[in-house]
Amino acid sequence: MLNTLTIFLLLNSLILLGFILNQNESSKDTTSNSGATEIASPLQNITWFCVFIEFSLFLLKSKSTEF
Repeated sequence: MLNTLTIFLLLNSLILLGFILNQNESSKDTTSNSGATEIASPLQNITWFCVFIEFSLFLLKSKSTEF
């Protein structure tokens, strides 16, 4: 059975992949515009937050289960 920590880890992984793919597509769009400046978008900040949460959940998961 999957416990709640594993479910949160899987859901956050899927959300994180979606944000990364979205940023990849938006960076392709900005490279085609010649006057685009490099400004951190709110989605980029959310992506970094999800990376931090993913790392934290993974550490909790690895500490809670013994190998």
